[in-house]
Amino acid sequence: MTCAYEFDPAAHDSTSIERRWSCPHESHASSDYCPFHMAPDEREAADISAADLTASLVRKLKDDTDATRAFIGAHFPELDLDYVDIESDDQHPVDLRHTTIPGGISVLHGRFEEQLDLRHSTVGGLLADNCDFENGVLCTDTRFTDTVDCFEATVTGDDTEFTEATFSQQAIFDEVVFDNDVSFTDAVFEAEASFEGTQFYGRSNETGDNTTFSGAVFDGDVSFLYATFEYIEFRDVRFDGEAVFEKVEAAGTVVFTGSEFTATADFDEVTFAEDVLFDDTRFAEGATFRGVECRGGTALLEDDVSFAAAEFGDHVTFERGRFGYSNFSDAEFVDDVVFERCEFTDDVTFETVRFGGKADFDEVIFDGDAVFTNAVFGGPTTFRGAIFNGGTNHLEDDAVFRNATFVGAVDFSDIVCTAADITEVAFKESADFTDAEFTDSLRLKAQSFGDDTYLDFTEATIAEGRVVQPEDGWVRFDLTRSTVGDVELTAENPADERELLDYVRFCDTTFDEFTFSDHTGYLDRNDWNLHSFDDGSCPYEFTVEMTPDVIEKTYLKAKNSASAQSNVKAAGEFRVKRQQHARRKFFEIAADSSEALLTRGRNALRGIENLFLGISCGYGLRLYRITTVFILFPLFAGLLFAVGGSPFETGAGQIALTEIATFDGLQTLGLNLYFSYITFLTIGYGNIGPIGPAARLVSAFLVYMNVILAGLFLYALIKRSEI
Repeated sequence: MTCAYEFDPAAHDSTSIERRWSCPHESHASSDYCPFHMAPDEREAADISAADLTASLVRKLKDDTDATRAFIGAHFPELDLDYVDIESDDQHPVDLRHTTIPGGISVLHGRFEEQLDLRHSTVGGLLADNCDFENGVLCTDTRFTDTVDCFEATVTGDDTEFTEATFSQQAIFDEVVFDNDVSFTDAVFEAEASFEGTQFYGRSNETGDNTTFSGAVFDGDVSFLYATFEYIEFRDVRFDGEAVFEKVEAAGTVVFTGSEFTATADFDEVTFAEDVLFDDTRFAEGATFRGVECRGGTALLEDDVSFAAAEFGDHVTFERGRFGYSNFSDAEFVDDVVFERCEFTDDVTFETVRFGGKADFDEVIFDGDAVFTNAVFGGPTTFRGAIFNGGTNHLEDDAVFRNATFVGAVDFSDIVCTAADITEVAFKESADFTDAEFTDSLRLKAQSFGDDTYLDFTEATIAEGRVVQPEDGWVRFDLTRSTVGDVELTAENPADERELLDYVRFCDTTFDEFTFSDHTGYLDRNDWNLHSFDDGSCPYEFTVEMTPDVIEKTYLKAKNSASAQSNVKAAGEFRVKRQQHARRKFFEIAADSSEALLTRGRNALRGIENLFLGISCGYGLRLYRITTVFILFPLFAGLLFAVGGSPFETGAGQIALTEIATFDGLQTLGLNLYFSYITFLTIGYGNIGPIGPAARLVSAFLVYMNVILAGLFLYALIKRSEI
């Protein structure tokens, strides 16, 4: 007589059995049911032990037909199958669906040639160390109430399913080899789970051949340390415990789209040989990707690595990572993020990213275009020593910060960039561009929403570009010791251009093809005063003090640049300004009591000489001034001859100062002026001569000054003709 047990699929919410099933096994002599379907108390009364039941199961699996290899709905106290080799000729699966095995299954060093089917069962635990499952394992909707340990097991075959399985206790799959696809879709791991050293082989995502944990829930810690992936999906997975993927090797595409890490996530030194997606993934606590390598593929995805719309709720580091084509668009970093010494071998976009804490891009290498359009940097930001090499695609600029906002201080010092677009950018605090190099071009339009924002380009190099001041919120530029090439300075409102240079600090600046002609109106209106600067009220510290010596060097460099561009007007005016500040330098040294007396004397003489050249001819550029001096200088000597007393007496006679307005007085004055001018002009008719000793000295001095002033007049005349 056969067993009376029947399985009705309609009575179950979830089952893979499509029609009513009747048990094919013979009933026990003391029951209407076979030993597999007898109640536990019935088996105990019939003196059927767990070992007897297991032995009977093994015999049927090895000897019976496929119909009797099914044990649907059976109850086993436990199954001890250690070292058992399950093999038969018909290859029918070992059907243990909907079974209850409270004591669990132990198959240490066992072997199942056929597929093991435990779907919709309740199993106490599974100990399968070093077990071979040669045709897969089906555990869909299976509940494991005790530890699952499959250490060094091997699972082959076409189908391995743990879909919607529940692991109530520790789940250990360390060093398991899944030689084909495996699914943990919607599985629930209520305790710690471990897949350390496990090998997953999902071939592709085009035909559904892949490994997947999509929809799974890890309530406890999970570790994939040293695991090996091919194509694998973790879509919409929730990691409530610590998640460790450290040193994973992923040969295929890996997908984490929509997943949530509520505890720390560790991806240190993971190698993603193909594409990896973290789109819409949420990292609630700290995450680390230190040393991660994302090489990317070419077949399916545009991005080699994508964190688009990802959210990082705590500190995250990508330090020393290496990335291919990368997409961080719309991501949010609530706390600090570190990309220090990373390398992006292709384009990367951080468009519309929000950085809530510190953003660290120190010494990052961008070998493709780097786009930070509309990004918001809420904390301190550093790109110190970063290199923007740029790519060969359609983007004009290698570094794009268009419409970005920097709330905290930002450090771009020592960066090297081919071409940069920093337009419509808002700064609340100052930005450090010291020693930065823009080897091709810089387009910059910055707006301040703080107090006296400075952009510090000290010792920076700007080959060419365009710097625009907005209508409101002007920033100040410190170009101390910088090298400025063909850079256009302009204002959004043309009416404001007259104030442009007031917000630029030129201090020992090297002008390399800087176009002074664009600012002739401003410079001419301000007496060619290039070094004047509106330094505001911000406690900003300048690297170099604006001393007369430094100002002199600044004008010398400006003069040399203007001369190289054949801008004679600017070159001449800068030469005058240089000489004026050189005079200040000479007199400051002369007044410095700490200097040697000889040094002070020498600089005093140089200052006097400089003063004379400035007054007499404006250093060769004031023709009207030397002309006036040339004409009026003998006049003062003539007055001295006429009213200076006996030491200054000449043959024209002398008068008292009170007699100068009389006829005789005017006649005497006229003769002395005549003597002064013919002496000055070295005509010397001889009808009047000097009598007094001082008159002889002044006469000689007049001749000497004629030589000097005539030379200066000719020099100024030549310079004037060149302008």
